[in-house]
Order: sequence, then structure tokens, then C-alpha cells
Amino acid sequence: MPVGWWGWNWEPPIPMSVTELLEARNMDARTAALCGMVLEAHGSILIAAEQPHSGKTTTLTALLDFLPNRVRRVFLRGWVETFDYLRQTKSDETILLGNELSSHLPVYLWGPKAVRVFETLRHGYALGSTLHADSAGEAIAQLTGELGVASADLARVDLLMVMRVYGTMHGAYARRVVSVHHLTPRNGSGVRLTPLIEHDDNADAHRHHEDAELALLAARRGDRPAESEAELQRRTGFLSDLVRLGCRQIPDVRAELARYRGERAPLEMRGDPTQ
Repeated sequence: MPVGWWGWNWEPPIPMSVTELLEARNMDARTAALCGMVLEAHGSILIAAEQPHSGKTTTLTALLDFLPNRVRRVFLRGWVETFDYLRQTKSDETILLGNELSSHLPVYLWGPKAVRVFETLRHGYALGSTLHADSAGEAIAQLTGELGVASADLARVDLLMVMRVYGTMHGAYARRVVSVHHLTPRNGSGVRLTPLIEHDDNADAHRHHEDAELALLAARRGDRPAESEAELQRRTGFLSDLVRLGCRQIPDVRAELARYRGERAPLEMRGDPTQ
């Protein structure tokens, strides 16, 4: 992970596993399972939040643990991005990672290079990044209007997640995923926002548009909605079990996710083979 992935802070955030995010109720297990299945099927995700320290990068980093081991991660280099990855990678096995879409720091992406990153999605790359916006509509307006991303290129992003941070009665903070939308091209021009998940503030719970979720998964995975539903339920249960069993440490969670996919844990997560 390159220097600057977390931005420039006096004390960079401490990474969290997906199970720690579930314990904190940032999202529910079905939301995490849905995001994981989309990423595993080579989908793209953008995570937006208006306030600083809302958990955008922490959430994106945790969700990347759903990626199969074969997927190559290309960390984009902001203002100095050279696009060498176009010659050096296979698009269907590569995800492009930008820590933020903004002009605030040289390590972030903005301007013509950010527009070109979205254009490369035409070649089959996946993308994961974050941005500052308080709603899905605001994010779309910022990317297409202010930045100038073509609507057809932005519509190649499968998931647009919005997060917010709230102060609690005890002086602490609570972070919540408040919405997840699926992006598709709108007839004529523009981007269509199909709601998948919404947060009920009063109940502090997430409401799912199940038909829309399954339509996305079936299209991305190339299977039938019934098959996607069965797998989504299995993964939701699997993640709930990890939380129940207290599996919190990032290496342990990564190993369990790899085991679920039928893979060995990533090399850096394995124990010393000589022991």
C-alpha cells in the first residue's frame, strides 16, 4: 500500500477488518456480502462522504479483502499517473485504486488524468476510489459536471456508496453507510441511480431492495437471480458467523475469506512454513 493512501494526517487511521466494521454497525452483513460479491466478480465501487474521517478509505480498504488472490491491485499515482498499467496488466484481472477523487493533494486524482482513468474502464478494468459528496446525486453531479467524466464511463461503476458520521450522546462517533446505488446508463444521456440499500435513521438499520440487488449480481456474475440470492444468503451468514466467533484481526479475516473462496491465504498472511 503506497505512502499517502490514507491522505496526510498527523496520525493515519488504523485499518479495520470488515468484521470490525460490522461490529461497529457501519453496515450490515448483507451489505458487506453484496459489495464483496460485486468486487469478486470484477465490479467497481466508489465510496462518498462529505465529512472528513467518515470512514471512506477504511471501508474501501476492508472491502478489498474480498478480492481473489489473482486480482492485481494498481494504486494510481495522482498527479503523476503515467498509465503504464495499460501496457503491463490484464484488464479483467486488475483493479485500479485511487485513494480519493479530488484536487486537494498531489496523491489524489483530479482533472484530465482522473477523466482518463474512467475512460480506461472501457477496456474492462475495475475501479475502487473515494470522493467527498453527501449524496449519490451530488457525487454524480460532481464527477460528470465539475470533473467532466463522461456519463457512459461513470455508468460502468457498479456501486456508489454514501457514508455519514454522527455524534453520539456519549461524545463518540458513529459511522453509517446511508445508501448504496447501482449506476447504469440513462436512456439518451446521464446516469441512472438504482437504489440498492438505504439506512433507516430511526431504526438504525439497513433496508435492502432485494430485486435490484439480485439483478445486479446476476448480471455481474453471469448467473440467475435465484443462484445469486442463494450465494448472497450464504455469504451473509458466513460474515455473521465471523462476527459471532470474534474473528476481528485483519490477517485472520483475510485467511477466512480466502478459505471461503477455496484459496490459500495470501503469502504474507501465512505462517512460517519452516515451523
